Amino acid sequence: MIAEGEAIKPPLNMTDKLQKLTECSICYQTFTDPRILPCIHTFCLNCLKRTEDAAQKKSAENMPCPLCRKAFVIPPEGMSGLQKNFFMESLIDVTNALEQGQEQISFCEMCIALHEGDEEKVKEATMRCAECGENFCDTCSKAHKQLKLSKTHNVVKIGCKTEEVTRKKQPIRNCSIHNQQPLSLYCDDCKEVVCLSCFAVKHASHKCRDVTTVHEEFRQAIERDARKIAKYVEEIKSKGEMVEQRKTEVLLSLTDIENKIQQRTSELKEMIDIQTASLLKQLSEIKHRQLKPFEKAKAEIDHIHTVFENFETYCHQLIRKGSDSDVCSYMEELIKRANELEKDHKEFISRPVHMTEISFENADLRVGGLPCNRRTNIMGRIECPPGLPFVLSDSEIKSSELILSASSSQDQSTSPLHEQGNL
Repeated sequence: MIAEGEAIKPPLNMTDKLQKLTECSICYQTFTDPRILPCIHTFCLNCLKRTEDAAQKKSAENMPCPLCRKAFVIPPEGMSGLQKNFFMESLIDVTNALEQGQEQISFCEMCIALHEGDEEKVKEATMRCAECGENFCDTCSKAHKQLKLSKTHNVVKIGCKTEEVTRKKQPIRNCSIHNQQPLSLYCDDCKEVVCLSCFAVKHASHKCRDVTTVHEEFRQAIERDARKIAKYVEEIKSKGEMVEQRKTEVLLSLTDIENKIQQRTSELKEMIDIQTASLLKQLSEIKHRQLKPFEKAKAEIDHIHTVFENFETYCHQLIRKGSDSDVCSYMEELIKRANELEKDHKEFISRPVHMTEISFENADLRVGGLPCNRRTNIMGRIECPPGLPFVLSDSEIKSSELILSASSSQDQSTSPLHEQGNL
């Protein structure tokens, strides 16, 4: 329960809403000389002038609203010709009054005047006159309502609902042409509020009604539109939540795809490592298989070379150290053996040396994508036709062995130089 005379502070969230409502969306400060555009958006006059200069616009040209981008025509006298938002100015005053009411306790101004110097008799203010802007206690507020000049004033309880304070706080606007005349009539034909002088000059033949008789009707119409727009606001909010939800789903999907790509990359790296090792192992086996015949062939060549070299040495030794009878005795046999070796040499040298070309062919991944079979090496394949790089046939090897065997046997059994230790 609230005690009699106790001030009720408006909800903080309501004050915050009023502050946000009275804030310019360009400079983010409380409106200074607010001007309203045809799209109902309001901005500070100086903010609109700066926007006009930045856009390099002139009078009578179209310019988009800085908030909703709806075009409007700049008045001939510039931005100063835009209509003032008197409601916003009054709303700023109400907001300031509410903020002050939250911070300090008000005292009855009539009590202060009547009991000057006697503070104990000054009562706390519980009522406020919307027209005068003065605070009164309960007793003085009743007296204020009984005065002839102020009996029509709206006196409201301090701390009442913000909407009611806002409504009662609005001062009666005067005509911009006839400054002393209040705007008290609404012209249905022209859809504007006029004073009595304007009515007599321009609107006498029009259907005009007192603003006090039509304001409730208009308030209800505006309220209906506000409720309709409020429904749209909720729908738009739901749409925004749905978009945010879809965004989250897309992000989750993209994250999942990213993980799959990373996993696939790891799998491919593992596959490449495995297949690279397989190729290197295969190449090692080919290397072993291909080099072995070379080594065998080299051994055979060394053996044959030794036979020929021994024969040459034997002949030189016989020439230098053999007696005349030795030379005469072995001359025919050595010539015959030299002819055989010459024939063998001709046959051996004329043999072709077979070379097996080994190559590596990259796998073509441009068409058809990666192979599905893991046994197919995505790196490529080693090309190695069958055969040895240097091949001696079985008959050739056997023939060489026979030659070597025969030469060795004859040299050791018939040569006196051998017996004497000269070879």
